[in-house]
Amino acid sequence: MPASEAGVPLLAHYAASKFAVVGFTQSLAKEVAEHGIRVNAVCPGFVRTSMQEREIVWEAELRGMTAEAVRAEYVALTPLGRIEEPEDVAEVAVFLASDLSRFLTGESINVTGGVLTD
Repeated sequence: MPASEAGVPLLAHYAASKFAVVGFTQSLAKEVAEHGIRVNAVCPGFVRTSMQEREIVWEAELRGMTAEAVRAEYVALTPLGRIEEPEDVAEVAVFLASDLSRFLTGESINVTGGVLTD
């Protein structure tokens, strides 16, 4: 489950900012709907990025584990069985920008590979 939907130990500040994005998305969607403007959020999970690599090392140090063990936990938490790639998130953004999503607004789309932990 993305940090926009559940508290995250050691990352309260991060989770708070993500909760805020969801509320902002819902509010703004209602404000601009009369103009035909859609507002949606994309909520990714464990995306393979340089930021994630730094976070894995940080978490490993905090928990007295190796980075490889933390990464393996992330994969184990993901029902689709892998860390997501930036392209997984980008493809959802492309969908939201297209007419295929013309009746979606105020939504927060989880792109997590099925991660449902709290």
